[in-house]
This record gives sequence, structure tokens and C-alpha cells, in this order.
Amino acid sequence: MNLGCSWSRQFALLQLPTDIEKAIKYQAQATQLIPDGHADKQMYLNILGNSWAHRFRVFGDEGDLDKAIQLQVQVVELTPEGHPDRPRNLSNLKNLLAYRHQQFSDPYDFKSGNCIASDGYGAQPHNSNPGHAYIDRSELFDLLEDPESKLVSSQSHAQVIIADPETQIECTLKWAACSVQLGLSPFNACQKLFKLIPRLTWVGVAIQRRYSILIKIGDLVAQAAAWAISVGYYDLAIEWLEKGRSVVWKQLLQLRTPFEDLTAFDPRLSNHLKSISAELEGVGPRKTATAPDSTELPRDFENQESHQLDLAAQWELLLAEARQLPGLDDFLQPQNVQELKKAASDGPLVIINTHPSRCDALIIFPGHEDVMHVPLDRFSHAEAIECRTRMVALIGHRGTDEKRRGFKCYNGVPQDPLRPLSVLWSNVVAPILEALAITHKQPYDELPHIKWCATGALSFLPLHAAGLYDGKSPNAFDLIVSSYTPTLSALLPRNNNTHEPHTGILAVGQASSPGFPPLPKTVEELAIIRKHAGSIPFQQLDGPLATVEATRKAIQNHSWVHIACHASQNRADPSQSAFHLHDGELTLETIAKRGLKNKGLAFLSACQTATGDDELPDEATHLAAGMLMAGFPSVIATLWSIMDEDAPGIAEDVYAELMHDGKMDHTKSARALHKAVGELRKKVGPECIGRWAPFVHIGV
Repeated sequence: MNLGCSWSRQFALLQLPTDIEKAIKYQAQATQLIPDGHADKQMYLNILGNSWAHRFRVFGDEGDLDKAIQLQVQVVELTPEGHPDRPRNLSNLKNLLAYRHQQFSDPYDFKSGNCIASDGYGAQPHNSNPGHAYIDRSELFDLLEDPESKLVSSQSHAQVIIADPETQIECTLKWAACSVQLGLSPFNACQKLFKLIPRLTWVGVAIQRRYSILIKIGDLVAQAAAWAISVGYYDLAIEWLEKGRSVVWKQLLQLRTPFEDLTAFDPRLSNHLKSISAELEGVGPRKTATAPDSTELPRDFENQESHQLDLAAQWELLLAEARQLPGLDDFLQPQNVQELKKAASDGPLVIINTHPSRCDALIIFPGHEDVMHVPLDRFSHAEAIECRTRMVALIGHRGTDEKRRGFKCYNGVPQDPLRPLSVLWSNVVAPILEALAITHKQPYDELPHIKWCATGALSFLPLHAAGLYDGKSPNAFDLIVSSYTPTLSALLPRNNNTHEPHTGILAVGQASSPGFPPLPKTVEELAIIRKHAGSIPFQQLDGPLATVEATRKAIQNHSWVHIACHASQNRADPSQSAFHLHDGELTLETIAKRGLKNKGLAFLSACQTATGDDELPDEATHLAAGMLMAGFPSVIATLWSIMDEDAPGIAEDVYAELMHDGKMDHTKSARALHKAVGELRKKVGPECIGRWAPFVHIGV
């Protein structure tokens, strides 16, 4: 049955007739093997009926729809009165009959559908033709006038087991919206949404396809969290936001899990999972799921896609098997809120959610169960987007300078950089700091350390630079040390970070790359790192030595890495964002595939290494997140292009602070960066935010 469902999922993605044929073949075989009276018989019949209905959509053969309905009749007959699945199964049958009536104007189907609506199923003859077909639920939903009917319709359709989870998502959203409109709780609808997200983005789907799906559902996560906050369910909002962020990254981390706990119980199962995970990482993860114009896919593409689906199905089965073992029921499951709260280990952790309905901050404190809620009543979702738009315009204008580490972005009209920063200060950062009683400047060593986890458009903005810049009021930089994180789980301790001694520093530089302006200051920058390393093991790769393969291998062997070169963001395929080295690109995909152990700091002294994708703000598809997720718990990166002359000074001050005692402690990197940026800020002036504000710390 799992093999048949894999083909069904592939059909939902690629719409290839051969896939639905294979799905029916294997599902029918599995159904025949299930004896009558088995508890799963109705489920198998239901799945097979779904596939026959999908085949009708492809070929238009009325007989296929008849078979689907016949199978659904059997499902209903196997579901006794009072069974919790009976209403759903009856709804499926009613929908199929209504659809057949719509297609072929059979009055019997209309009458039978009305009979079923009242659960008068017993009045039907047993040879009626019934299963599950694709219905244009949006069209039927819009025909309903009263909110109560819309609620019942959307709730019913959202819970139908269908092969197209995107349709379920659509119905679930309408279910939630109707609930809110009627003053009812949308809790069940939201829970359904978060159960559907893994189905839409499971590891059997190509990474590009997963990203395209996540673009569609990004706002829905913020909507669910906004509702949870509105009714005081702060813990639930935190869990939901975590489930809806960095989805693809978490899947990649799952595939690289060392499985120590499982090995202790079942070494065979552990080895099998390791084997499948390794294959899944290597079986064309970037291949797009969009078929060419021709009616048939190339054989190698089709074989690759089907192989990935088969592997993914095996992965899901093995996970289910592992979770049956004693004490492993949460194996590779998302962390619960109690685990997530441990991310606030050394200072307040601020989560900011923005949605058209409301904007809020949730603050987690070390060792505290209660979550502080700070309503951001003066801020709006529209303002967040406007601030981001203004900052993007500013960044684009700056990118035209030949002396910057970055691409030449469009030459827009210069924008006032202080306008969005003053809005962020007045409406977001200041209310949060006031709630934390942080209102006065303190000595550098005593500044509170705040970790920011912002959503949507706010995830692009320099909250650490927020301020009025009127010469009187303190700005965010004066009051706190800031770090950022794409998710809470990224801050939690990992099995691959041990207490073994650090293995040295790797410094990579590329003063000249084909197609990019020269960066002469990289030579000076690497010399500074060598100077401060002292007796700490140090390796330098620059010029022709800084090849993709040499750099990849060296990253494996060093606890800290410093990369000074050009970098780029690939918006068409975020996994191909890359550092530009002597012989090519070191991509995010290549870095993310490596299971890195015993890592500390990654200093990315390159352009735009923390610049996200505006269509995927909550997926953190930038190079800094790649290094964080790959195993470096602390990352220093840049939000936009930097001046080549600024990089050596920042490196000088950061490493002088971090290694003055001859030790390597990445947990001090946020404070070290704050001090270094403070020196640059004094030099160029606080208002010159384009020079000092791009430098950010991500992680612990």
C-alpha cells in the first residue's frame, strides 16, 4: 500500500497518467491481501477509491468514477453506526455522488446525495455506483450563502482523506476563517493545518517543489499563531511557529541525525535508517518536479523521481517502526514547547509574529515556564512590509559601489535609511525593551544579550540598529547585544557538538574571482586572523589554493572557519546560494549535506550571507543559516554588501576579543562582534547605518 501511495503522491505532483495507473495497481493488490473484517480494510478501500477518482480526472472515463463510488459504498458499509469515521465516509460518498451529478446530470445521484446528507444511507440500493473524486471545493464553497453552511462544508471537505493535500489545505483555511467569523475556536482547523504541512513537504518531494509549496502556506502559519496569541495560548503559538519555520532545513537535519538512541535499542533498524537517509540526500534533491512540455518525461528523470518516492516511503515506515520502541515515541518528532524554551539559555529570547490581524512579541526567559506577551499595538503587518521595502531599496543603491563585497544590485533612488529604523524602534523594539525594563545604557560587559526570532518581513530587518537617531534618545545598539536565530531548535544543544578540544581555525580568502571586482583587503584580513591565532592550529587557503574541494574538506577538520570572498544568493534555487572560490562555487547544498561535528564559529566575511529570500522569509535560505544548520552554533554574517575596507577592522576587533587568552570560545562571539561594530560605529558615525549595521550574529 505504501508503494501505491508513493505513486499516488507522485501523480499529484507531476500529473503523469502512468503514475496513477501504478498507484491503482499496487493499491488494489494491497487491498486484496487484507482479509475481510480487518480493521484497516475500510482505509485501504478508501485509498483505492481515491485513486480511481483521480484516474477519472485524467481519462474522463465514467467507469472510473463508478468504480470509485462502488468502493466508497463498501467503505460506508464497513463503517457501523456510531463509528467516528462514519460521518466522514458518508461525506465522501455524498461528495462523489454530487460530483457525478454535476458531470452527467444523473438525478439519482442528486437524490441519493440528499439522502446521505441525513444519514439515510439505508434507503439506497446496494448496487449504486460510488468512491472519491476530485471536486472543485472552492466553487461549491462559494455557492453557499450562510456562514454556518460554509463552516460545515469546509470542515467536512478538509477532513476527507484525499490524495491532494493542497486541496485539503485550502479547505482547512476556509474552515478556520469561518470559525473565526462565527466567533468559534479555529483550534481544530489550525491543528489540521500543521498535520498537513509535513504531507505537503515530505522528503519524497524535490526540494524546489517543497520551497514552492512553502511560499503558499507561509502566511497561514502566522495567522494560526496570531489566533493562538489572541486567546492567550502562548505556548501553542510558539510550537506552531516552530513547526512552520525552516521546514526544509529540519528535514535535512533529520537525514543527518546520528541515531545513537535508536542504535542502543535496535542496531539493525538504526543502520537501515542511516542507509535510507544517505540515499535520500543523494538522490537528486534539487530536481524540479515540473515536467517538460513533452507528454513523457525522460526515462532517467522518471526513474530518479520514482526512486526518491520509494526511498521516502521506506523512510516514513522505518520512522514509524522506530517510534514503537520503548522510550522512542518522540523519535525525530518536533520538539515540544518545554524543550523549545531551553533555547533561552543565557538571556531573553524574543519571538515576533506579524499578521494583518495583529502583531505581537512573545518573550521566553531562562529557567522560566511562563511566557511574557508584549502586544505590538502600534505596529502593523503593512508597516513591516514597508520597512522591508525601504531597506531593500537602500541596499540596492549601495550595491553599485565597486569597493563592496557584493553584486551590483539595481541602481535605485537613495532612500532615507533612518525612516524604517525609527519605525522599528518606536513600534517594535522600544516596547519590548520597556517590557524587559531595559531603558538605560550600561557598560559594554554588562549589556543584556537578546536573541531575536522574527517572522515574515521582520526577519530581513536589522532590529539591532533600530533607533530614532535624534542625538538624544538611546538606540537599540546602545542598550543591548543582539543575536538572531531562524528557529528556536537551532539554539538547542546537538549531539554533534561534543566537549572535545577545538581543532583550530580555517581561514579562506579569495581576492579575485572571475566576474567579480577584486577584494584586495582579504589578504590583510587573513593575516589578522593568523596573528591572533597564536598557538592555536591555523590553516589558510587563499588564491589558487582556495578550491571548492579543498575548502569543503578543510571545513570538516576545523572547529572555526573564516571565509572572506564574494558570495551570492540564488533566488530561483536557494540551495544553490554560494561562496565564490578559485575554481567555482561552494554551494549551500554542498555545505548542508556535510555532517559537521565539534564546531564553533563560522565568520562569513562576505556579502549578503544573511540575506534571505523575500518569498520564503521563514525558511532562512541564506548561507548563514546553512552554516548554522550544518553544525556551527555561532555565525557572524552580513545582511547586505559591506565595504571591503571595513572587513579587516571588524575581524581585528572580533578575534582580539575572542582569543586574547589563547582560548576558543564561540559563545562570546556575539559580544565580541558588538564591541567590534561599536568601534566601526564610532569611526563612521551612528547615522551611517549602511556601514556598521549589516554585521549580525546568528546563533548562540
